Amino acid sequence: MDTFGFTKKKLISLPIESRHKHLIKWLSEFYQKLTTNRVNLTLFDLFTDHYNQILSWTQMAPFIKPEANNLKIWIEVISDRIHYHRSFTNITIRDHDLLEKIQTNDLANASNKIDFHCHIALDGLRSLFNVGSIFRTCDATGFNSILLGNIPGKEHPGIQKTSMGAHEWIKEEHTKDLAQTLIQKKEEGYRVIGVETIEGSVPYYKMRWEPKTIVVFGNEEYGISSHVLKTCDTFVHIPMFGKKNSINVANAVSVICFQIANALSA
Repeated sequence: MDTFGFTKKKLISLPIESRHKHLIKWLSEFYQKLTTNRVNLTLFDLFTDHYNQILSWTQMAPFIKPEANNLKIWIEVISDRIHYHRSFTNITIRDHDLLEKIQTNDLANASNKIDFHCHIALDGLRSLFNVGSIFRTCDATGFNSILLGNIPGKEHPGIQKTSMGAHEWIKEEHTKDLAQTLIQKKEEGYRVIGVETIEGSVPYYKMRWEPKTIVVFGNEEYGISSHVLKTCDTFVHIPMFGKKNSINVANAVSVICFQIANALSA
């Protein structure tokens, strides 16, 4: 086991936030060794003693060693300790900051292959976090690709970060004129449905979803632009039951895409 790289004097000379960041780095290295079976179970006592010595330097409560030297329990405990120290760093944690998923008892058929030729079209979204999340949702719901209207794509690091790897296999198509591109898609047999609170829009769960559909989502501020609205064959909306009349666009994509996937894979 690697020893902590700071003496007591050096550690306590640092600002509190920096102390916790260095502890996070050290614990993360130990965590990675746990998840790759590179830690001998007999080293747990040594780790506990060393960690508690460090905590005592900063007058923090001692670490209570798990009763059982079970690898899975230790992985859970060290993960909790990492996030405990993160709580002192004043950093808002998002999904991509979390430790890598290691659970291995997923369903054998967790990946259900479906092919209904449905696609997402994004009209001028500004948040790269939203776009990256939508890549991930497309993968989870079996959508074939994303049509990007005046939006950066998978080449952007911000989108790569929030897509959690889904950008590597979800196809994308860029266009500077989304309305014209949608007209061409309609000529190829696609039905274009806009998600918008507009007169004549129906609740998404009442729509009869069909294969070869492109679902259009608009800008976070003003929705689907006027020239793109004209290309939509019909519209759906997500009914709201609270005081706000909208939800985050990435969340809206999840609601609609899972509804479509369930309807077409039944």
